[in-house]
Amino acid sequence: MRIFVLVAVGLAFAGAADAQMTVRPAPRPMVANAAVRQVDPMAVLQSRLTRLEHRVNALESTISKTQPALSFQCLDVRTSQNSVGVSEDCTPYACAPIDGRCRVVAKTSSDCAPGYYWVDGGGCIAP
Repeated sequence: MRIFVLVAVGLAFAGAADAQMTVRPAPRPMVANAAVRQVDPMAVLQSRLTRLEHRVNALESTISKTQPALSFQCLDVRTSQNSVGVSEDCTPYACAPIDGRCRVVAKTSSDCAPGYYWVDGGGCIAP
């Protein structure tokens, strides 16, 4: 009979231990006010502004390196040349002296290359 009592008491003790084991959320640790990080909105904006200024400077540098290749000049009435030295024959149109590029539409006969004539509709044709 003693064995039975011990077994019964042992089971009762084990049941009590299981009943006490409930899952509870861990309490949040208390943090001192000095450890809390506060975000300064002006500092965040200043940081973003600085990053954007660096990007703009990098883009302006790239543009300044590319810009010379984008400039054109007329070598003669029929020929356009960019600053890298690549030439293009503009015929049947003339080279535009304002920007140095070949015209693509004619409004008068003076927009056509020598030997070509303007026709109504904006084109230049050979005689």
